[in-house]
Amino acid sequence: MRITKGHSLALAAIMCALAAPVFAQGGTSGSSSSSKNSAAGTVDLSAYPTPPLAESELKLLREMSDGDILGHLITVDSMEVATADSARRILKSDDMLDYAKMMRGAHSVSLERNRALAKDANITPIQMFGGLRASHVAASLDSVHLASDVQLDRHYVMSQVELHQHVLAELETLQGVAKNAALRERIAATIPAVRDHLARAHALAVHNGFEKKRG
Repeated sequence: MRITKGHSLALAAIMCALAAPVFAQGGTSGSSSSSKNSAAGTVDLSAYPTPPLAESELKLLREMSDGDILGHLITVDSMEVATADSARRILKSDDMLDYAKMMRGAHSVSLERNRALAKDANITPIQMFGGLRASHVAASLDSVHLASDVQLDRHYVMSQVELHQHVLAELETLQGVAKNAALRERIAATIPAVRDHLARAHALAVHNGFEKKRG
């Protein structure tokens, strides 16, 4: 796969910005068990059809090696952990903080599993891939870096909706591209987790009036 210097530098810059501790430490999350954050099963995911990907991105996805695919999964997990860490410093509402904590925990576990898979399957992850659309990465950065205090919750949760819709589309394509059986199984196991995260983000967005309930 051709890797361009521009794409590599752009992705590296985004990841560094996400990981940088640029926000002052905020309040801690309450212990409330928000029904909005745990009611993923009440959301009709048929109202979230997998979005179409551009032909140029589909072409790149279909040409990915197993190393490219595993590197991409690791990059997404790393980005989500860094985004959650930044979000937890600045978000105010308990339900948003609970969601960010859940995202950090889930993606931390996924990150370790993907790294273990790389070792066990002897696949070298390639994390700099040229040409893949990085809007889901940029959206998460915008949510914690550019929004005003009033807009923080909305930008964060709506970026999570966009992120998980896009990653879901990628995974459904990559499931048929991966050659290693263990990697295909890993993708298959990740898809329902991404759908669950999408449902939770949508439930939060609806509860807070950021979007209408779909379906």
